[in-house]
Amino acid sequence: MLHLSYLMEKNNLKKLVKFLPIIGVIIFIYIVYEIGVGKIADAFFSIPIQYFILALLIVFLRIFVYSYKWGYICKKMKINIDYFNLVKIYLIGIFYGNLTPGAIGLHLRIFYLKKKSKESIGKLLANSIIDFELAIITGIFIGLIGTIYLFNYYPGLLPLIILLFLLHISLLVIFMKKSGGSKFFKIFIRPLIPIKYRVGIDQSVELLYKDMPRIREMIVPVFFDLITWIIIGTQVYIIAIGFSVDIPYLTFLMLHTLSVIAYSLIPISIGGLGVREGAFVFLLLPFGVEAEIAFVISLCGYIVKMIIPTLLGMFFSFKER
Repeated sequence: MLHLSYLMEKNNLKKLVKFLPIIGVIIFIYIVYEIGVGKIADAFFSIPIQYFILALLIVFLRIFVYSYKWGYICKKMKINIDYFNLVKIYLIGIFYGNLTPGAIGLHLRIFYLKKKSKESIGKLLANSIIDFELAIITGIFIGLIGTIYLFNYYPGLLPLIILLFLLHISLLVIFMKKSGGSKFFKIFIRPLIPIKYRVGIDQSVELLYKDMPRIREMIVPVFFDLITWIIIGTQVYIIAIGFSVDIPYLTFLMLHTLSVIAYSLIPISIGGLGVREGAFVFLLLPFGVEAEIAFVISLCGYIVKMIIPTLLGMFFSFKER
């Protein structure tokens, strides 16, 4: 947690990060109040345990796939690190990401990556941003397909999803091109780097673009991100099956991805608390899923997706200190 304080020192970001989670908690409490604690409790305890366990175990496949994808990006950027250490650092990133709004804490993994790879902070931060943005862009793309396919249910979402997709694609392309990326890095990224790591940062930016992967080389990571999103959605779908939810598999994957994108792009709560549940209740309502069921599916889905990676990440975080 030491590095987190460095990222926020001497500015208002620290106050903002303290305030934002309160909004998420308020939303969460409001949803619970509106649905009813009793209904939610009844729904929660009605989950068949075998579905929960199966959904929980699939997380190891996701860890393997995502770590391989991140390792591919590292290799293209000439960041040398073995797969086992990469898995550990990925899990550490999940741990910190779940402690901060918008999962911004995920990028604290660069300090652990620096320890193992000896590369510059600037290069590692760029690596982490590219990895994260590719995952977000892939998720938004799935959401875009979903909003087109389900246009009659959510006509107002399509323009917003298109805008987000184009925005993130544009930002990533600009960032990966030296002409615009170096300016982007110095204006938006450099201030986030702890002061003690800023020594020679301009030089490290120049070195960064010697090893920046070509945009077409990102097709492979996007493919693995697609698999990762499918795995994540499948975990939650297994929970939904336990409630006999009658929604086609592919449709459910699209709806789940939209709910995840919602809390990833609206960083007002820790771990998406409140935003994720609210989005899921809204998205499943047209399919006749009762609010308390949608709420519990979302919450349990988050548990099966994150509990094991977060606990492992916490363990490795303290071990690597």
